[in-house]
Amino acid sequence: MLVLGELLAKPLSNIFVGYDPGLFSMTVGAFYIYSFSFLFSGLSIFGSSFFTALNDGLTSALIAFLHTLVFQVSAVLVFPLIWGLNGIWFSIVAAEVMAAVVTGIFLAAKKKKFHYGK
Repeated sequence: MLVLGELLAKPLSNIFVGYDPGLFSMTVGAFYIYSFSFLFSGLSIFGSSFFTALNDGLTSALIAFLHTLVFQVSAVLVFPLIWGLNGIWFSIVAAEVMAAVVTGIFLAAKKKKFHYGK
């Protein structure tokens, strides 16, 4: 998805906002930044689903709650103050990275309890 996002940023943006050069430029830049979130987005989804499958609903809910409400909302509120308009797009990437880190911490912390991995 990252590669497709980077390669198709201009053609897709042109379809929807090709009529306005300023908006086109902003959209292409946003596409380039946002596409990096695809590198990390699956990790928190996997972690939440994994702990649901292990009947650990609390951990699953924590991952989903932190990802969706805490990380995304706080990043969307703070990052634009630092980076302006691009901060909105960086906030999604940062929220995905933070959620991936939290998921990794939970996976490492619960490894002995659930006896997965080597």
